[in-house]
Amino acid sequence: MKTKTLVAAAVLGLVALVLGVARPQASATRSAAATIAPDAALDWNTIAVNTVRAAAPAKYQIEGLIYMSYVQGAVYDAVTAIKGRYAPYLPVGVVPAGASPRAAVAAAAYTTLAYYFPAQAAGLAATYTNYVADTLKLVPLASKFAGIEVGAAAAEDMIASRIGDGRDAPVTTPYGVAPQPVGTWVFAPPPSLQSAQTPWAATMRPFLLESSSQFRSPPPPALDSPEYAKDLNETMTLGSATSKVRTPEQTAIGQFWNANVINQYNQLLRDVAAKHGFDLVDTARLLAMGDMVGADAGIGCMESKYHYLLWRPVTAIRAAALDGNPATTADPTWTPLLTTPNHPEYPAAHGCVTAAEGEVLKTALKTDNIDVDFPGATGGGTTLTTSRHFATVEDLDAQVVEARIYAGLHYRNSVLAGETLGKQVAQYALGKYFQAT
Repeated sequence: MKTKTLVAAAVLGLVALVLGVARPQASATRSAAATIAPDAALDWNTIAVNTVRAAAPAKYQIEGLIYMSYVQGAVYDAVTAIKGRYAPYLPVGVVPAGASPRAAVAAAAYTTLAYYFPAQAAGLAATYTNYVADTLKLVPLASKFAGIEVGAAAAEDMIASRIGDGRDAPVTTPYGVAPQPVGTWVFAPPPSLQSAQTPWAATMRPFLLESSSQFRSPPPPALDSPEYAKDLNETMTLGSATSKVRTPEQTAIGQFWNANVINQYNQLLRDVAAKHGFDLVDTARLLAMGDMVGADAGIGCMESKYHYLLWRPVTAIRAAALDGNPATTADPTWTPLLTTPNHPEYPAAHGCVTAAEGEVLKTALKTDNIDVDFPGATGGGTTLTTSRHFATVEDLDAQVVEARIYAGLHYRNSVLAGETLGKQVAQYALGKYFQAT
């Protein structure tokens, strides 16, 4: 473990300054078999979500999951370095005896967040020092300092491993601007002052996969195919802002999945951990699995999106006279129920990421019968204001397909292809990482 690096030393020095004590020697006592409450992991996941959401410029959905993965991967490594039970993502190395896992969680999360969000450094430092001084006040000083050392080292290892991973890499693209060949994605109207959403994610180095293209979706249906016409006409009818056939319940389903996924998935993971009485180790594992598998599903999804560059329904329906398909009819004023995001149509990102999260839940709970209350949004907003119950993974996957059609954002085949990609990513990643030791 890198015990004398600048990052670890800075975090230890900050705590010593606030507590007004010199760094004590760690006790030789270990308690690896003891069960520890999950509060530290839950607290710092919430802090991380709030930090990511407060960042300027704002972090888009999958981009936010990438930042959450940096944090939760470091937290998972810090906890498993001390408590064992599961194989770490990045081994920390030799761990001081008696290190506090709770202190390690706080240090790992804080160090990672402070690195990636320097504009929020002052507020994060205040939150962290208050947490160590107050929430962890009953933890013996030697154990606390040892835990901080482990957490800071885990964060530093994560940060070092992700240097040059392609996050925010400049991408020169002609994306989204007309004129383009028929069927090619362009920005949803009006196109002024718009830009492609996270095109760099398509080539970013994943956390758990071999490459972003490892599970690339097969080509979408041809524009002149019966399948394409069937899908387009279904979305045109059910996904219109003024649809006469979509029921109020279907509208509510479409709006439910408009929630910000950074909040939505992490709230779900915290709720599941609490409901099932997970201890600190299993909670740290669940949060790391959820964010890292979700991020890789998103990265793989973006790779397929920017590879195929298929136009969105709002463009395709308005320009259906050009698609060469006799079974489609143009509606030049057609508008979807929800605002169309600025990335290509195929495959659907919600299909990719939600299907991956379903596999995470199935792995963590060891059953398809996940029995979860999924948080979501109402009225076209993004804030979590309601919830829906899903008894099984299959129920969850089925609703996401319908939701993206009701929202007017995707074709049925696009969501199904996304779900296939998400499941492939999750099954590969969960078969290789987060294994019991």
